[in-house]
Amino acid sequence: MKSFFTGRMIKKMNRAGLIAVCLLMMGIHHPAIAQDSTTVRPLLNIIFPSSPDTVNYSQIRISGSTRPGAMVNINQIPVKVYASGGFVDRVKLSPRDNEIIITASDSLGDTTAVLKLFREPPLPISPARPTEIDNRIIWPDNPVKLLSGDVLEVRFKGSPGGRAMFKIDKLCKNIPMTELDPEEAQGMQGIYSGVVRLYSKKIVSGKSVQFELKGIDGKKAKAKSSGLVTVIPDQIPLIGETIEQTYLKPTPYAFTVMSILPPGVRFHVVGERNKHLKVRLSENEYAYINGTAMRLLPVGTPTPKTSIGLPWISYNQDWIQLNMNINTRCPFTVQQTIDPARLELTVYGARLTSQWISYPEADATIKLIRWQQVGADVFKLFVELNQRQQWGHRVRFDSGRMILEIRRAPKIATPPQSPVADLVFALDAGHGGVEKGAVGSTGLMEKDVNLIYSKKLAALLDSAGATVVLTREEDVQMSLADRVEKARQANAHIFCWLHNNSVGATSDAARVRGASTYFTVPQNMDLAWTVYPQLLEIGLQPFGRVQSDYFVTRQTDMLVVLVEGAFMSNPEDEMLLMDEVFLDRLARAVFRGLEEFCLKQQ
Repeated sequence: MKSFFTGRMIKKMNRAGLIAVCLLMMGIHHPAIAQDSTTVRPLLNIIFPSSPDTVNYSQIRISGSTRPGAMVNINQIPVKVYASGGFVDRVKLSPRDNEIIITASDSLGDTTAVLKLFREPPLPISPARPTEIDNRIIWPDNPVKLLSGDVLEVRFKGSPGGRAMFKIDKLCKNIPMTELDPEEAQGMQGIYSGVVRLYSKKIVSGKSVQFELKGIDGKKAKAKSSGLVTVIPDQIPLIGETIEQTYLKPTPYAFTVMSILPPGVRFHVVGERNKHLKVRLSENEYAYINGTAMRLLPVGTPTPKTSIGLPWISYNQDWIQLNMNINTRCPFTVQQTIDPARLELTVYGARLTSQWISYPEADATIKLIRWQQVGADVFKLFVELNQRQQWGHRVRFDSGRMILEIRRAPKIATPPQSPVADLVFALDAGHGGVEKGAVGSTGLMEKDVNLIYSKKLAALLDSAGATVVLTREEDVQMSLADRVEKARQANAHIFCWLHNNSVGATSDAARVRGASTYFTVPQNMDLAWTVYPQLLEIGLQPFGRVQSDYFVTRQTDMLVVLVEGAFMSNPEDEMLLMDEVFLDRLARAVFRGLEEFCLKQQ
């Protein structure tokens, strides 16, 4: 049974130790905290981890602060105290109860904090005798819906060296299983795996997988899965429709996204895994959608098929529209390449009807359009562009049309104006309100630093003639979707997602530091690459230029760059972020990167 102890703070201070110690005595300006003569600096303040807590790490980082000049010991070992008073360290954790003793002392007194952490012990090897099945690892552990003919994989942990099988009422029986080599099972012994293809001519709903293990002692152990299996016959297709903006994903566990889908897109639903509906795109292609973002339509609803015509082209000041007549909102993906500049639209369930394109005479954004009918129900449109830098694209449906919109390149100002003049920038100061973001060892909060330097960047852009939209101007909580929508409503050309970084719970905070920029969509790579060197010019260490996948950076209808200025978790980086002058330099570095990027587009 787990036991926890309440953390305690034992203070042993003489009268002089109660004298107020102002932050100004540090010689460091803390921009997020109003300074006055009554501010008292505690002798010991633990920021991370919280206590008591339960973790599953073999080691954990410690961060906190003391008064400058004080000495700190963690489990009787001295640790470095930085000029800010911050300190960081890592401590190894034993299975079950851990006690971490942190002491701080200076000429005015001493104090001790005791952290209580419970480390979850690793799963033990199941004993060979007596035969048993460990109920903590039995798959499936979530509901699974399959189309008749689909494959189900099952697994459990039990006594090694045995013989295992499983059955599912009305679907299969006595299916043998194999014991995996520990290298195939994350080092664990006694992991049994099985696979079966399930068939049914009628719906079989809510059946558990029943396992049986016969051990080397000749005894048998039995167990059932908590995840229930449903098999749907394929004679009557199930049709679903998206009810909100959602993502098409290659697997139910993937972080990567195949497409951003609007409401009203219809799919042929063929199963469910990990709370995601499995959908059929074509004869041999499948994908997954979050089950909460889709509703099932009445039985008898036609499968999603549509005729599609080649686009007729229209345009306005900001966008080129490729309008294609359709009769059903079918699933789609858009792939972008930058060399050559091209968009590839794939529409599933679509059959080409008309073959006529008239190019606009007053706009040269589009170089050439090609098309291909891939099989009976997959249509591809290839749009080659005359854009050295692509500025955005999106797909929407309206009045019987599927519209691929391509952002026209904005006119870039020439000297004596700044190249950012007349462009629209959305600046998003990450986190806010109850979402503190990363917290430095002194208690400096990322949400405050982000807001300060985003306002400084806004002032620089504004003075250069740009239009600036701050997604938040105060310490308020906002969803990522609301931040993006505010930028979208402003018709922003460039979205700057302004953050500062932190290591995880087990990393070495003293070692990891520096600046980084991030992008997801290919059109944003050059923007991220151009801002990054400017961050290094102001003395930040290089952490890297990164391609990753986040909600904000995967948006395609504007340019997006994520800037991680420095590491809040690193005391040296944190001291930089405490300095108002450095935040001026950080904002100016991002500004110079934006100017240089826009200058390339002249």
